[in-house]
Amino acid sequence: MTETAAVVLLWGLAGLLLGWTWLPALISGLGATRYSNGGSEDSTALTPDRSEPDYQFWLLRITALGYEPLGTAWMKINYHGPNWRYETQVQAFFSRTNQTYIFIQKQPKPLDVWWVVVFATSWNNGGLLLTSNGADEPPGDGDYIVQGMESDDLRAVQELHLAQRDRLLKEGRHTERDQSLETLLTAMRVHSGPAARYLGMKLGQSYLAAHGIIHIFVSLPVVYLSDFTHWSLPLVNLILGGLLALGDRGAKVRAGKMLRDQIARMTRRSAS
Repeated sequence: MTETAAVVLLWGLAGLLLGWTWLPALISGLGATRYSNGGSEDSTALTPDRSEPDYQFWLLRITALGYEPLGTAWMKINYHGPNWRYETQVQAFFSRTNQTYIFIQKQPKPLDVWWVVVFATSWNNGGLLLTSNGADEPPGDGDYIVQGMESDDLRAVQELHLAQRDRLLKEGRHTERDQSLETLLTAMRVHSGPAARYLGMKLGQSYLAAHGIIHIFVSLPVVYLSDFTHWSLPLVNLILGGLLALGDRGAKVRAGKMLRDQIARMTRRSAS
């Protein structure tokens, strides 16, 4: 193989590897992120699987609050930063007493863990109030209000949600009469689409900026010592891209394991 052929081959491999994450990051960075969802009110699918103790952990706490199985769903984001697709499994429940939904999301591989729990109230004007246990977040304004507190105590998260819901009811809001799963999913499509597009744009731009700076910084010494046409330049970028990809995946695997271990500790603590 000639040196020219080797350079072409290495640049091709580097382009394929980097393009797998850089291209969706570019698309999302330009504001082309897309959100979609779907589901079915088949409550039999909500039966816990012994191989998923993380789901059983949340299910026990959800049902203890008086929520009944409603159905299963999926939520998908195309062009989510460097990811072509980010899809979560969803199990939904409803409380007739509180007129409130709650749904739990399973994060996709390599995280592969049931973790984010969200309380939701749908308004008759199509608006939505969401309260999650993922992070501390003060409520905003408008028809689409998102708030949260980082906690595994769902009763405390529910109290936060109901307090905000009651304030909005006093201001003249009215809950939607049709409290079906499709009502929730429709409201999510209307409001989460723009939110996902904004988040995807920020993720894509930050990913390209950070990785672009790293590749330029590592490439400059190679160009200085050789030139742009030398085979070492694409080889360095190919190796660097592979190491960054492996590091990102490894971090997500460790994060998923950490969350599952945390759930296991909380399960043992509650059982003792």
